[in-house]
Formats: sequence, C-alpha cells, structure tokens
Amino acid sequence: RSYRMQVISFTGDHLPESVPEERSMSWARYKVAITKYKEEELTSSNLYSQNEMWSPKVDFSEFIKDNESIENEDLVAWITTGFLHIPHAEDIPNTVTVGNGGGVILRPHNYFNEDPSVHSPDAMYLHPDVSPNSCENNRVACLEKEVCTPSLPKFTYNGFEGVMKFED
Repeated sequence: RSYRMQVISFTGDHLPESVPEERSMSWARYKVAITKYKEEELTSSNLYSQNEMWSPKVDFSEFIKDNESIENEDLVAWITTGFLHIPHAEDIPNTVTVGNGGGVILRPHNYFNEDPSVHSPDAMYLHPDVSPNSCENNRVACLEKEVCTPSLPKFTYNGFEGVMKFED
C-alpha cells in the first residue's frame, strides 16, 4: 500500500555537472529525490545562490550523497517541476504565464482494496433502464422534494447590463 507521485510537467536539463555554477542548482539533477527528513535540510536552494553560485549556502547534492536508509523514517519528496518557455514577441513588455503550469498529484496506489468512492454517501447509481430522474437511484434528482432544501431563485445572467455605463 503506497502513494504515487504523478509529475505533471518536467523541467529540462539545466547544466552539466562539470560546469562550476551547477552546484548552486544541483537540485535540478533530479526529477524526484527521496530523503530522510532532517531539521537542517529544509530547502533545496537558497536565495543567495544566484550571487554565490560557486560555493552555494545550500548544495542539494550533499543531501543525496550520504545514501542513508529511508526505511521506517519520515521522508521528504523533493520534486522538480517546470515548463519550457520559448521567448516570443508577445513577451514584451511582460511575460504572460497564463496557460503554463506544472505540479504534482499525490495519488493512492494499491492503498485501498477497491474504489473508495463506492461507499460514498453521495454516490448515485445510473442504469440505462432506470430514469435518471428516479429518486430511488439518484437522490440529487429529488432535491426539490426535500423538506430542508433551500428555495433558491433560478440563476440568470445578463452580462454587464446595468452595471457599467459607457458613453457613445
């Protein structure tokens, strides 16, 4: 029983290890690294690494070198995500990052014996032979008949009518 990390967007390779400046971003060597939790290893980098690339205050590669056992320990997952940005004319005067993204999804992996949503109280059973408006199988279809359901007006949208006035 475990969890899996699903990385949404990987970064590219930054610099070869032979380049002296690479030590300041040694975290980029690894897409995923798992280490034992240590109070003195809280960040993979440092704000001042950009100014002191040749002898960084935090060298992430040192976290990995000790090759400690992680069995029955509190763990830290160091995950590198990112995206490739290709500069283009529309970057001027500023680079819009909408549509770019990355991240990680932590998902159960053989953690449950079956889909846990089967036992959800909000589950509904739909079958081609049964009407989707049947209260027997779809409680959501019968909310109007519930005593405690609030009576809300139907939603309408008229754009910005009456909100903003523009002169001709």
